[in-house]
Order: sequence, then structure tokens, then C-alpha cells
Amino acid sequence: MSRSHVLESNLSTISYPSHIITINKMIKNIVFDFGGVLVQHDFIAYFSDYFHSEEKARQFFAQALPHSFSDEVDRALHPFHYYIERQQRQWPEYADAIDRFDKHFADMFTGETEGMYEWMCQLKAEGYRLLGLSNWSAKVHEVIDRFPRVFSPLEDSLISYTCHYLKPEREIYELFLSKFGVRPEECVFIDDRPDNMRARERLECMESFSMIWTNSNSPSNSLLRSRVEGCKKHQDD
Repeated sequence: MSRSHVLESNLSTISYPSHIITINKMIKNIVFDFGGVLVQHDFIAYFSDYFHSEEKARQFFAQALPHSFSDEVDRALHPFHYYIERQQRQWPEYADAIDRFDKHFADMFTGETEGMYEWMCQLKAEGYRLLGLSNWSAKVHEVIDRFPRVFSPLEDSLISYTCHYLKPEREIYELFLSKFGVRPEECVFIDDRPDNMRARERLECMESFSMIWTNSNSPSNSLLRSRVEGCKKHQDD
């Protein structure tokens, strides 16, 4: 049977973490993204309350804190406050809101992904090595401190702000493999960004990676819609 197929499972009722080993018996390491995978957030809802308007909240992020800002703080070529102060100078009308984003970052996170902690514990009991790989600024520690339980099963992590590379860049994956002494064909990566999933198609170094996409936009955070792409080199072993 081919090792590439679509898997759908409900994490709140999952009783078979061995699904992954059934798909690919070579998998030894389960690698988790953080935001949208381990924990959920709703920046728009938080700032809709702040501005008393969802439209104004969306406008705030589109103008003052766009995706390019997120990439910059996650790469962290400068301290986080450098980017905050720069955006405040550029958008003085949003200075207070930007300050609130900085000082209340963890408040925008709504909680653990439903059932994720239990699933991780099951995987760990099955003998899998649980690791983290995430694009995040130094603010990640505020979220970990807020929701320590769901991060506790992880043995260790590589966070983008510490190495100045971002997924889906080749360098961050190569650094991950080197840091933890793992082989790509023995890893499965769980992520919520389709761009990171498509990286395997673009980067030769990732040909052997297995990847799962979790749709965090599902009506229920417990729904894991997964595409598991088995190792090409061993697909029909």
C-alpha cells in the first residue's frame, strides 16, 4: 500500500496515535509547529474588542502589523522592541494599539488546541520523540508560560528568532536536522501553513520529509485535517 494518503481524525476522540507509524514505519520523530497547532489564537477578535469594530481591527493589522512585520519579528535580526518602536513611529495613530499588542501578546491566545496535549502524551508513550519547529519571535516564551502543559511533552525545539531563519527556508530545516541529530525520512512535521507544506516540493533537502497540514480554521479546533505524504524513497517498501 502506498505511504501517501489522506488521513482525517478527531483529536478529542483519537485513540490510535499509532496511525502515523502505520502510515510510515520509519517515522521516529514528530515535529510540531506552535501557533495554530499546539495553541490557538484570535488576534482579530481581541482587537475587535479593543477598537469596538472588527473592520477597524482588520485595518489595524493590514496597515500597522502586516504579515511582513510578523516575518521580521520572527526572524529577529533586531530585538522585538526595535520593530515595535519602528511601527509606532510609522503609524502614530496606532501607537497605543501597537503597545497593547506588545504588552498583552499572550492574551490574544485562546488556549490549547483541543485534545492536543492528550494526543502528544499518547505519541510519547508509544516511543516517538516529540520536537518543536516554529516561526516565532521571543514572545513565544510568554505563550509557553501561559500554556505550559501543552508544551511540556516536547523534548526540545528550534524557534526562528534564535537562528534568524524562517520556515520554509532550507536553512532552518537543515539546522533542525543537525541540532537534533535526526534523519529527514524519520520525521513528520505538523504545521498549519500551506506554504510550509509546499516547501517539500521546492527544496531538495526536504524530499524525504513527511508533512501533515492541520486546518486551524476548522469550526472545531479538535478537527485535524491531515495530508500525510510518505517518504518518496521508501514509499512502497
